Amino acid sequence: MIIVRTTESAEQALTEGAMHCPRRGCGGTLARWGYGRCRRIRGLGADVLDVRPRRVRCGGCGVTQVLLPAALQPRRADATEVIGTALVRKAEGLGYRRIAAALGRSPSTVRRWLRR
Repeated sequence: MIIVRTTESAEQALTEGAMHCPRRGCGGTLARWGYGRCRRIRGLGADVLDVRPRRVRCGGCGVTQVLLPAALQPRRADATEVIGTALVRKAEGLGYRRIAAALGRSPSTVRRWLRR
């Protein structure tokens, strides 16, 4: 998995051939290779994003990678802004139950974010 700033910047880099394989010793050029599975990501409030991340394949070693925008977290159903908001509120002195209630998330989920 490769974290990219934005989807547009990743598409531009792929078009220019400027994106290279992250595997040590390879250095091959990455090319478009379809899309990953569609994911539903929860934003702040009632916002829901349907995301289908781009997949790329290395021309040198043949390994595929998924390009994930920085606004999303790997293996998380919530956007970066939601988790960041929870961290800010924790720094302000709120407990995980009050943060969970304010964000509309499960207390165990928020507690897990704060522990990591």
